[in-house]
Amino acid sequence: MYRIAFRIVRNQEEARDVVQDSLVKIWNKWDTVQGVDNKEAYCMTITRNMSIDLLRSRKVETSDLDQHYDIQSNSADPERIAIAKDEYRTVRAFVDKMAENHRTVLELRDIEGYSYKEISEITGYSLEKVKVYLFRARMQIKEHFKTRIS
Repeated sequence: MYRIAFRIVRNQEEARDVVQDSLVKIWNKWDTVQGVDNKEAYCMTITRNMSIDLLRSRKVETSDLDQHYDIQSNSADPERIAIAKDEYRTVRAFVDKMAENHRTVLELRDIEGYSYKEISEITGYSLEKVKVYLFRARMQIKEHFKTRIS
């Protein structure tokens, strides 16, 4: 739940607050939760929705990626580490600019490892929409970096 919240709000403290608020909401709806088939998807949906609500309620803030991410490298070569960090920032910046539906589906599938069905349950999108959004997000990334290399 924390990873979902953090990917949306992009702030560690706010992500923790969202998770805590989500857990309280889930606890208060415990009778409803008992009747849900996929409890994980239910919890993730609540977390996602509360994260989005938080984003909508605040002004747009930007932060330095270095505060949140630490690129690990098996090599002690400083040049290699610097290149990896630069590449990561470039990809992350591009993904951050994508439409929310594309970015969310891409992160849930390729970063979090959820199945199409789980993503559908978490986001509320149909299975077909999940596949379309994921395909389009991947194509956007491919085209963007293909033109950068050329």
